[in-house]
Amino acid sequence: MTKPETLGNFEQMVLTAVMRLGAEAYGVAINDKVGEIAGKPTNLGSVYVTLDRLEAKGYLSSKLTEPLPERGGQPKRYYQMKADGVRVLNDSMRSSKRVSRSFLETWRPGKWNSFHAS
Repeated sequence: MTKPETLGNFEQMVLTAVMRLGAEAYGVAINDKVGEIAGKPTNLGSVYVTLDRLEAKGYLSSKLTEPLPERGGQPKRYYQMKADGVRVLNDSMRSSKRVSRSFLETWRPGKWNSFHAS
Protein backbone atom coordinates (compact mmCIF):
# COMPACT_ATOMS: atom_id res chain seq x y z
CA MET A 1 0.00 0.00 0.00
CA THR A 2 1.43 3.39 -0.95
CA LYS A 3 1.51 6.26 1.48
CA PRO A 4 -1.05 8.95 0.58
CA GLU A 5 0.41 12.24 -0.53
CA THR A 6 -0.04 15.05 1.94
CA LEU A 7 0.55 18.78 1.82
CA GLY A 8 1.76 21.04 4.56
CA ASN A 9 -0.23 24.14 5.44
CA PHE A 10 2.14 26.45 3.53
CA GLU A 11 2.03 24.18 0.47
CA GLN A 12 -1.78 24.34 0.60
CA MET A 13 -1.63 28.13 0.65
CA VAL A 14 0.85 28.30 -2.25
CA LEU A 15 -1.19 25.92 -4.43
CA THR A 16 -4.37 27.80 -3.55
CA ALA A 17 -2.69 31.09 -4.51
CA VAL A 18 -1.59 29.67 -7.88
CA MET A 19 -5.10 28.37 -8.49
CA ARG A 20 -6.71 31.72 -7.55
CA LEU A 21 -4.30 33.79 -9.66
CA GLY A 22 -4.69 31.66 -12.78
CA ALA A 23 -2.76 33.18 -15.71
CA GLU A 24 -1.27 35.86 -13.41
CA ALA A 25 0.50 33.36 -11.11
CA TYR A 26 4.11 34.52 -10.90
CA GLY A 27 6.40 34.78 -7.86
CA VAL A 28 5.59 38.21 -6.42
CA ALA A 29 1.84 37.89 -7.09
CA ILE A 30 1.82 34.42 -5.52
CA ASN A 31 3.68 35.74 -2.47
CA ASP A 32 1.14 38.57 -2.11
CA LYS A 33 -1.79 36.15 -2.41
CA VAL A 34 -0.25 33.72 0.11
CA GLY A 35 0.15 36.63 2.54
CA GLU A 36 -3.50 37.52 2.01
CA ILE A 37 -4.57 33.92 2.63
CA ALA A 38 -2.30 33.60 5.69
CA GLY A 39 -3.39 36.95 7.08
CA LYS A 40 0.22 38.06 7.49
CA PRO A 41 3.22 38.87 5.28
CA THR A 42 5.16 35.91 3.93
CA ASN A 43 8.76 35.51 2.88
CA LEU A 44 9.27 35.59 -0.90
CA GLY A 45 12.21 33.18 -0.62
CA SER A 46 10.02 30.65 1.20
CA VAL A 47 7.41 30.93 -1.54
CA TYR A 48 10.02 30.29 -4.27
CA VAL A 49 11.44 27.27 -2.42
CA THR A 50 7.91 25.88 -2.05
CA LEU A 51 7.11 26.55 -5.72
CA ASP A 52 10.25 24.65 -6.74
CA ARG A 53 9.33 21.74 -4.46
CA LEU A 54 5.73 21.62 -5.75
CA GLU A 55 6.96 21.70 -9.34
CA ALA A 56 9.43 18.87 -8.62
CA LYS A 57 6.55 16.82 -7.15
CA GLY A 58 4.62 17.31 -10.41
CA TYR A 59 1.88 19.53 -8.95
CA LEU A 60 2.84 22.67 -10.89
CA SER A 61 4.42 23.54 -14.19
CA SER A 62 6.14 26.78 -15.05
CA LYS A 63 7.26 28.71 -18.08
CA LEU A 64 9.48 31.71 -18.62
CA THR A 65 8.46 34.76 -20.63
CA GLU A 66 10.73 36.43 -23.10
CA PRO A 67 13.22 38.81 -21.45
CA LEU A 68 11.40 41.93 -20.27
CA PRO A 69 12.99 45.39 -20.54
CA GLU A 70 11.17 46.60 -17.39
CA ARG A 71 12.88 43.76 -15.50
CA GLY A 72 16.34 44.62 -16.75
CA GLY A 73 16.10 42.03 -19.51
CA GLN A 74 15.13 39.25 -17.08
CA PRO A 75 12.20 36.95 -17.90
CA LYS A 76 9.28 36.33 -15.57
CA ARG A 77 8.32 32.78 -14.49
CA TYR A 78 4.62 31.93 -14.50
CA TYR A 79 3.19 28.89 -12.70
CA GLN A 80 0.20 26.74 -13.56
CA MET A 81 -1.62 23.99 -11.69
CA LYS A 82 -1.30 20.48 -13.09
CA ALA A 83 -3.96 17.79 -12.70
CA ASP A 84 -1.99 16.12 -9.86
CA GLY A 85 -1.77 19.49 -8.09
CA VAL A 86 -5.52 19.96 -8.26
CA ARG A 87 -6.04 16.41 -6.99
CA VAL A 88 -3.62 16.64 -4.06
CA LEU A 89 -4.93 20.09 -3.05
CA ASN A 90 -8.51 18.79 -3.15
CA ASP A 91 -7.54 15.75 -1.04
CA SER A 92 -5.63 17.93 1.40
CA MET A 93 -8.49 20.39 1.77
CA ARG A 94 -10.96 17.56 2.43
CA SER A 95 -8.64 16.29 5.16
CA SER A 96 -8.36 19.80 6.66
CA LYS A 97 -12.15 20.09 6.69
CA ARG A 98 -12.43 16.78 8.58
CA VAL A 99 -9.92 18.03 11.17
CA SER A 100 -11.81 21.33 11.46
CA ARG A 101 -15.16 19.56 11.91
CA SER A 102 -13.70 17.29 14.58
CA PHE A 103 -12.19 20.26 16.40
CA LEU A 104 -15.47 22.20 16.30
CA GLU A 105 -17.41 19.17 17.57
CA THR A 106 -15.03 18.91 20.53
CA TRP A 107 -14.21 22.53 21.31
CA ARG A 108 -16.09 24.34 24.03
CA PRO A 109 -14.89 27.74 25.24
CA GLY A 110 -13.12 27.35 28.56
CA LYS A 111 -12.83 23.57 28.30
CA TRP A 112 -9.14 23.65 27.44
CA ASN A 113 -8.07 26.59 29.62
CA SER A 114 -6.59 24.24 32.21
CA PHE A 115 -4.25 22.68 29.61
CA HIS A 116 -0.91 24.36 29.08
CA ALA A 117 1.77 23.67 26.55
CA SER A 118 4.76 22.02 28.13
